[in-house]
Amino acid sequence: MTAGNPTPDTTAEPAPGPESHPEIPWERLSARMVWINLVRLVISVVPGVLATAVLDTPTGPAWPLLVASAVGVSATALACLRFLSTRYRVTGERVERTTGLLVRKYRYVPRDRVRSVDSSARLRHRLAGVRVVHIGSGEARSSFKLDALTAATAEELRRELMPDAAGEPEEEAGRETLGPQPGPHEEVIARFRKPWVLYQMFSVWAVLVVTGPAFGLHWLLQPFGVDLLELVGELVDYERRGFWWSLALCLAVAYPLGFIGLALTFVMSHWDFTLVRTTAKGHPVLLTRRGLLSTRTVHRDETRVRGITFREPLLWRWLGLTRTSVITTGLRQGPDEDSAAGVLPRVRMWEAREVAARVLTGEPSPLEAPLRRHPRGALTRRLVWAACGPAVVTGVLFWLGRTDVLPDRAWLVGVGAWPVTLFAAVFSYLALGHALSGSYLVVRRGAVNRSTVALQHRAVIGWTLRQSIPQRLGRRVTVRIPTPAGERHYVLPDASTRQALAFIKGSTPQLAAQFIGEAESGGRRAAPPP
Repeated sequence: MTAGNPTPDTTAEPAPGPESHPEIPWERLSARMVWINLVRLVISVVPGVLATAVLDTPTGPAWPLLVASAVGVSATALACLRFLSTRYRVTGERVERTTGLLVRKYRYVPRDRVRSVDSSARLRHRLAGVRVVHIGSGEARSSFKLDALTAATAEELRRELMPDAAGEPEEEAGRETLGPQPGPHEEVIARFRKPWVLYQMFSVWAVLVVTGPAFGLHWLLQPFGVDLLELVGELVDYERRGFWWSLALCLAVAYPLGFIGLALTFVMSHWDFTLVRTTAKGHPVLLTRRGLLSTRTVHRDETRVRGITFREPLLWRWLGLTRTSVITTGLRQGPDEDSAAGVLPRVRMWEAREVAARVLTGEPSPLEAPLRRHPRGALTRRLVWAACGPAVVTGVLFWLGRTDVLPDRAWLVGVGAWPVTLFAAVFSYLALGHALSGSYLVVRRGAVNRSTVALQHRAVIGWTLRQSIPQRLGRRVTVRIPTPAGERHYVLPDASTRQALAFIKGSTPQLAAQFIGEAESGGRRAAPPP
């Protein structure tokens, strides 16, 4: 069952083509990219020269250096072709871009659909004084980037497409500007704290920070007669220790190096982090400034903020850490900490709650509200699935072992998975919760990656109620909450029918009046007309 506000049936006008508006000329990218690509080409050729001229390579193969040169030259050639074939222009109705030599591609974004004009710059762009401009509409299929424009042109384009007028708040959200442009008054909400560096170091994937560069260094040192893997094997003494002890020793060395690498990466990207509330031409803005070598400034129009989200993966939850993002219309939440919606890096939960209370002003913080527990049937359902899954796997592995396809004891893998799935089921149930606090609804869910969402009632545009057969027998329901902000919908799973109806009534009483009566009477009474 789905309920929501009806949308008018409009007929989209035909998509324009590059032949429209012949009086408006097409613009080129910055010619400085040519010089950048020439320098890049010279640097890419250096490994190949070393492989062919300097090294006569009796000591080892030279192909890793040749491959590195080929990759660099190919990337440079593609960058040059992109510069030669890319044109863009801004008309009164849209922003257009054409690219491609053999196959021409035309993309455009209507100006009333532009939701962000971001800019980024790698080291080579910064040295040349250019920026990569990302023009977003909230949809990946219509968004595109211009690589690259001069800093002045990029700022002029941003101001043209994202005017900072107080009467047009819906045209500004999560944009990255070329530099700090604070208002006359700033309220500091959060600053960089040294303990944050320690919080970023804990990750089960920290070993990958070392593994990738180590293998790259191994292949690059081979032409010089240095076998890094053989050197590590001699230090570890693989023949004497065996596989498992050697693996444990390597991990004992790699993980600390990975933790250090994560800490250095965080310091480089988040040094001097500041989250402030300021004003830009008459309207409030949440402004983030951060970075050491490469600074980044992100503006978020506070009039478009609809809520806030805490994300707590399992390891972070045990350490009491969380990542904080705002829920904003016209701006999708990204999976990583560098997305424009992220207002805080990984910090302690009490710090995140304090910042959330200052971001969501005007009433008590909804994230402090006690959450209602879901019915026991939700736990039973998860335990049943957690028991049945390993049982099926165990049976299949046992049959394969009896037919000599797999070893006889392969079925022990399925048995060993039972405790893991049962614990995951319990964690999933304990993570469930919901509440109504002032003008916000709060939803929490997730076993491995728990998320807590506080969303304004006015951001809810409809409700979707779904019941499986077990849920119908247990009088439970899963509620989906559509919204134009953030992830576009949020889910409240396995609530009791009474809890779900009270949740909907408390959040949107007018919208609920259109269908709650019919749902409560089992369809015996017609819903009042909208």
